Amino acid sequence: MDDKTRKQTKFFSILNLVFYFLTLGVNYLGSSGFFNGMSQKDLSDKYMTLISPAPFTFSIWGVIYTLLLATLIYFFIKRKDQRVGKLIRLVSPLFIASAIFNMAWIIVFSYELLGLSTLLILGLLFSLILIVKRITNNRSQFPSTLAGISFTLYSSWVFIASIVNTSLFLVQQEWGGFGLSDSIWTMVILFVAIGFAFFYLALYKNAAFPLPIAWAFFGIYSAYASGVLDATMATTIQAVLVGGIVLLLSASAWTFVKNDKGLFPKTNH
Repeated sequence: MDDKTRKQTKFFSILNLVFYFLTLGVNYLGSSGFFNGMSQKDLSDKYMTLISPAPFTFSIWGVIYTLLLATLIYFFIKRKDQRVGKLIRLVSPLFIASAIFNMAWIIVFSYELLGLSTLLILGLLFSLILIVKRITNNRSQFPSTLAGISFTLYSSWVFIASIVNTSLFLVQQEWGGFGLSDSIWTMVILFVAIGFAFFYLALYKNAAFPLPIAWAFFGIYSAYASGVLDATMATTIQAVLVGGIVLLLSASAWTFVKNDKGLFPKTNH
């Protein structure tokens, strides 16, 4: 690693931490209602959908941000290692972009600009999926389980958040659903989420990806079970949720076994 590359790697490893803490700060301000006097929970309650998870479900953010911090600290400490340095240079521009999308999404969402916030969260999702792809494509050179699981859980949860955000936008716009009931659309959305998870599994053999989706399904099921959510086909929706949880966890376990008891494949496929 030459001097220029070392300086670039150090710069990125520091900048990653700066943007991480900026993102954490903006998320805290958003959750406390600093922007527009409304928190994300207030807005979710205002535009309640039939796929809004129970509040405890969002505790997964704590897990995600803890794993991300551990990953970024590891990057900083091990930045002089040639393989770690390469990974830092590969993912850092996308991570910084994801942080900007994240912060912009929080602010825009707080001001109830749900159409724009949907575009921003899709940008966040796309940047995270690209990060996971880069980690996956380079795992034979640098098999980073910590980075892999951190960004996989992050991207998977943002996938669910993007679906919820889109649903909130449609509720805000009083979308008619082409004459279909909200309950039917809820089941369509759930099947799409399951289908995407299986598609992603088939493509990347990433056993961690279905886990946040299964967790989200459990949160939505809990909202129905506690009476927070109610629908004309609540029992059928709950059955789909339970079936989805079983399918997602089974697929994750099967992929784990096929990966020779690993969350990720040992070599490129």
